[in-house]
Amino acid sequence: MAESPSPSSSSASRPVTEGRIEKVTDGWVLAFDKQLDYPTAHIWDVLTNPQKVEQWLGPIHPDWELGKEYTLEKGGSGVSGTVLQFNPRSSLQITWDDELGEESVLDWQVLESDGGALLAFRAHSDTSDFLAEGSAGWQGIMDAFAAVAAGEPPPEAEQGDWEALRDAYSREFDVSPTMGKVVENPDGKGLEFERWYRGTAEDVSAALEASSGNLGVGEEAVTEVRDDGGLVKLHVRQRVEGGTVEDTAALMAAWHLALDSAAIRLEGDTPHPNSHRLRALEALYRAAL
Repeated sequence: MAESPSPSSSSASRPVTEGRIEKVTDGWVLAFDKQLDYPTAHIWDVLTNPQKVEQWLGPIHPDWELGKEYTLEKGGSGVSGTVLQFNPRSSLQITWDDELGEESVLDWQVLESDGGALLAFRAHSDTSDFLAEGSAGWQGIMDAFAAVAAGEPPPEAEQGDWEALRDAYSREFDVSPTMGKVVENPDGKGLEFERWYRGTAEDVSAALEASSGNLGVGEEAVTEVRDDGGLVKLHVRQRVEGGTVEDTAALMAAWHLALDSAAIRLEGDTPHPNSHRLRALEALYRAAL
């Protein structure tokens, strides 16, 4: 459920999470229910009219049509999928295949409610990867949808607003952040990752050492492993002063893959990192820098 940063509804220091994350039998669900004071026909038009969709989500090619494939430009990258359900003025369901090869199923329902319309959005995923980031991103998209429905331009927000909202989703719903970030420290520029694992601090440290060694990262990093009530929180910090955007993106992608591999080791499986995912992660971080 990788999702590029989008405007959030709050720029305050304590952002409010408007969605909810639910653990289900076969994965995870991200849910938003947004009340809009417009007729359902108008909301359906904003949801499916390509000219309107471009304003709150991105350009789609071709138009959404039942059983047909589509592509969508989003945040400097592309997603694709298939329209699974298209019931006029009622429901839309699509698959969402991102640049990392992850697939989600998204569905919207437009319901009459309180003299207006309730827009119910659900994103279904079999993994919690990017769930905190996706939640923050989709909250911004829902806000953009509401603005377009009102005939207004979508709101803009700073990168820090999105990061604060992502962290709020992590705290409230106990899901790990996934993406790393570049920060300015007193001693220079550096990258930071935070991941949460189930297990012991000793097991997490061992899994990280094995994974980072295999991918050739870690020698210049500072890592902190802390047991927080049965949830082990891992922090990785490394200076990147003087590196190009390409160098920084490559380093962040390698760390990202190492942290993913550590999670797989903790589950008792053997990770098999592949070059395609590494290149996709490099492109993701390059676009974010």
